[in-house]
Amino acid sequence: MNNVNGVSTTNDIKTLNPADMSQQDFIAAVYLERGEMLDSEVRRIIGEIDKSNQYIDTINKLIGKANVAEYGSTHYSSTTWQVKGKNVVLDNGYGLNFQPDGKGGNTFTLLDGDGNQLIYQNQTLIPVPAGATVDALEVGIPVMNDMTYILNDGTEITFKAGAPDKAFNSSDFSGGMADITSIIITRDNQGMKISDVNVAGSMSIGAPTIETPTDPAVSSQPTTTTQTVNVPANTLPMYEHYDENENYDTIDVVHGERVFSKWEGVIQSKSPAEQAAILGKIKSDGGLSIYWELGDADNTNERYYKTFDYEPYANETLSQFMGRVVNSSKTDFRNYVHAEEGDIEIEYIQTDINFPAYSYQEVIPGTSKTTKQVSSSSINESRNFYESENYGSIKAFTDDYLLKLKSDLTNKDLSDEQMKGLEKELQTNGYTINLNLEDTDGEDNSYGRNYSYKLVPGESVDEFFERVMDQSAAKLRSWINYHMDEGEINIESMSASSTIPGFSYDQYAPVPQAAPNAARPNNRHSLDVNNHDGHILYEAGGMHQWEYDGRGTQAISKANPNDSSNQVSGFFGRKLAFSQAINDEFSGTTPFMTQKEKELLSNILRITYPDASGSGRLTPEEWVTLKKSLINARDNLNGNSQIQTVQLQRAMQTYNQNFEAMSNAQQKIYSLLRDIISNVK
Repeated sequence: MNNVNGVSTTNDIKTLNPADMSQQDFIAAVYLERGEMLDSEVRRIIGEIDKSNQYIDTINKLIGKANVAEYGSTHYSSTTWQVKGKNVVLDNGYGLNFQPDGKGGNTFTLLDGDGNQLIYQNQTLIPVPAGATVDALEVGIPVMNDMTYILNDGTEITFKAGAPDKAFNSSDFSGGMADITSIIITRDNQGMKISDVNVAGSMSIGAPTIETPTDPAVSSQPTTTTQTVNVPANTLPMYEHYDENENYDTIDVVHGERVFSKWEGVIQSKSPAEQAAILGKIKSDGGLSIYWELGDADNTNERYYKTFDYEPYANETLSQFMGRVVNSSKTDFRNYVHAEEGDIEIEYIQTDINFPAYSYQEVIPGTSKTTKQVSSSSINESRNFYESENYGSIKAFTDDYLLKLKSDLTNKDLSDEQMKGLEKELQTNGYTINLNLEDTDGEDNSYGRNYSYKLVPGESVDEFFERVMDQSAAKLRSWINYHMDEGEINIESMSASSTIPGFSYDQYAPVPQAAPNAARPNNRHSLDVNNHDGHILYEAGGMHQWEYDGRGTQAISKANPNDSSNQVSGFFGRKLAFSQAINDEFSGTTPFMTQKEKELLSNILRITYPDASGSGRLTPEEWVTLKKSLINARDNLNGNSQIQTVQLQRAMQTYNQNFEAMSNAQQKIYSLLRDIISNVK
């Protein structure tokens, strides 16, 4: 049978004819055939799991590259490599160690963090997987000219080749092999050189050095500036109708909790600078006041109102201070009303937190601006209620009016800058709504009220208009029922009118953008700049896997110079590929993507990613964007692997049960035959 990871087997489904065999053979054949089918299923699932694990391994390597790109510094401020005797310790688990080769030169091994190796001996670089042995002729990469190996983290290791012992002969692919004479290692602005590698007694490992970045990224102009924002005194209001509620808990438990929950988010949404400015102004003013008012409908309509003043404590944040103001005042107001009234029928409760005027610094784009205008718009609405006796119709009407108002704002399609201008207008000059109600209870009555509001800084326009309509409905209801002592009501009709105010807004010129996907600053070490890279190979999953010209080195093939109709592959194909000296140059400072990785993302995982270069040399920003998709893909594959593992366990269980059943059937048949033979005797 084939090995399990091979998936395919020699299994073949056969049609059984019970007339051609004994009952015993037929039963055994059925079970064996079923076992063959189950064996194929087990191997299929194992193959899928193995493939998923390979994908996950590649994804993890890509995530590692993304982390290097995201968190690796653009240049070194101090050396990170170490020289320990004949060993060199590099970043991210890479290392290099040297040994005499017994022929007057040196052999060396380049290792990665997983134990994979690139071994140099006999003028050949040999990729070796961890814990494995290989045939140098099958996988070896001949040294014939300068070669640069690019590690996954962007480190460049350039092997400088000496003159070959014998010129390359293309007729029989002989000669052309050369010693590595020196090694240059660079990453960004860190570099080191190892000299006389081919002379055991003279080899010298130079200490790593750091060079000042040659092209630091310096912004030619500021992209932001600040301006002083003056915020006028404003109020954080809360008004609710409670329909003659007799429970004192309504004051502190119900209404008091709603006051803080209503405004807590607005307070916390302000920038730290704005919060500090508010708190500083409250301290300089000697404190902050909060106003409470309650309408009592018990026998005679009475109002209870009280203002409480509080000062911030040391080290208290604005949010903590506001929470204490509300919690303390709601208890004090409850106690005050209870001491004055006794029994109670709460019609409404009003709470106003009085904020002082303050100033703070706001960050704005550091570009030219123009001021533009948006005109006002009027919104009118009316509705016939046909003598409805339900006060709730007031809220139903204002809810409809709110939807119409929001629709008008949506149709304006305001930009962010225009919305900011509208917010400032509503903060400064406010908004007024006019409500009219026609009542036919007893005699015809017309009730009309205007309510004005200002947007609180930090409150969104949507939140503001929702508050306006809720509180206007509650105020109109309380005014008619409580202040006008109307009692029952027959609503004939309602109407509303308001004007969304015109406003000015600032439009800033676009901030100059850096070139899309711009590369990091050119922090290349002089050792890299002054030495050409030659043939460039990319690490493609470890020291044992390398890619050249978009293909794995084991897959390199070249046209036979002696017969153009044939292709030369293997070691001699690699000799042809590296026989000509070239001066290719790699100047990246971030990890790159190999061809196999690009094919995995595009053809198998179907992950799209930004790549302005089109070559897989992503910028740090592009790597960060790709990393999010990689993590999602890995999570999905892990989830699929768990499901496949459960399927494998079930298939294995069925597989084992099949052979157990076959064994039991055979045992019963043999037992029956023994009994028959015994009886015949």
